[in-house]
Amino acid sequence: MIVSKPENRIVKYLLKEATVEDLNELSDWILVKGNEQVFTEFVRTHYEINTAMVKPDVKQIKEILKKRMKRDKYVFPYRKVRSLMKYAAVGLVFLVLGYFFQQNQGNNPGKIEPKEEAITITLDNGTVKTLDPLMFGEVKDAHGNVIGTQYMSKLTYAKSVDPITKDPEVNKIVYNTLKVPYGRRFDVTLSDGTQVFLNSGTSLRYPVQFLEGFDRTVFLTGEAYFNVTKDKKHPFMVYADELNIKVLGTSFNVSHYPEDSNINTVLVEGSVEINTRVKDRKHEEGIVLEPGFKAEWQKAGNDITIQSVDTEIYTAWIQGKLIFRNTSFLKIRHALERKYNVSIQNLNKDLDKQLFDATFDIETIEDVLESFNKSYAFKYEIENNKVFIR
Repeated sequence: MIVSKPENRIVKYLLKEATVEDLNELSDWILVKGNEQVFTEFVRTHYEINTAMVKPDVKQIKEILKKRMKRDKYVFPYRKVRSLMKYAAVGLVFLVLGYFFQQNQGNNPGKIEPKEEAITITLDNGTVKTLDPLMFGEVKDAHGNVIGTQYMSKLTYAKSVDPITKDPEVNKIVYNTLKVPYGRRFDVTLSDGTQVFLNSGTSLRYPVQFLEGFDRTVFLTGEAYFNVTKDKKHPFMVYADELNIKVLGTSFNVSHYPEDSNINTVLVEGSVEINTRVKDRKHEEGIVLEPGFKAEWQKAGNDITIQSVDTEIYTAWIQGKLIFRNTSFLKIRHALERKYNVSIQNLNKDLDKQLFDATFDIETIEDVLESFNKSYAFKYEIENNKVFIR
């Protein structure tokens, strides 16, 4: 018996062995008049043969799909030239089948229960203290002086230290370091009123008090959104690896994770100047960034590129969302590891290169994996809170 290419691709889809090329060809084929019915009948027959004539609850599936469509949580492979609308057209068929087979074939790779790591603050003398985001109270320095207050997941530093203490340390810059682990978020308001929102896996080193006559300088590893208080006499400086960002008063996002190949600065309001300490970079002068633009510094190439972007994509994490547009799965899984505090090891190198459009907010990591699994068929297992993609 000779099996046609469309039927072969349908079988590969049902067995979760379809490649991106298979899905693209199958999507085009389904759009041809009459083929959608052939596709549906073929799958129905295939399922009935393998499940002893057990019929799906079509009404229940449709209701679930309606709810999912309202939430707009579909994951689609990104395609540069051809319209993504056809994925919406065939997505209904794919999701019905994906949901149906998942519910009836017992796809249960395991459950992830990430460990909650502590948010810590390191004082100037090296003392490390734990911050419980469910608590509130005073924050004291190494000498027992009150320097600020904590209200749940927000730390606020005092605008000035009580002069009664007559602490000589007040006359020099003293740093604290706030570390936010994977799976957590935390906010800090610095002594000048600048608000800093810290994403998962982020470390920020900053002065307890900004002193007269000195730049307001902080050091970042990870990702943070800054809402800087204006002070023309004291520029605000963010150092991220070889990059430094000079600010007078503005709102911007900086992403600087060690595992990423670049450092991104996205300007929401105001203006910033981007500089690098790399001597052989092509642009010796600072680059002024305008609102709605992203500056991307390639660590390997030592050069900065500028492009217009949708700033919401880069700041959505502040509201607990993840938005991906034309993003490789490699970058996506790194973001998922940080948000959910899980390890995702991918043995499918082609998948890492695949580009996706997706949006998530309240989903569990299992929900996210299943969403990608419906769009790009792959097998995965969960062992000891680690995800292994085959």
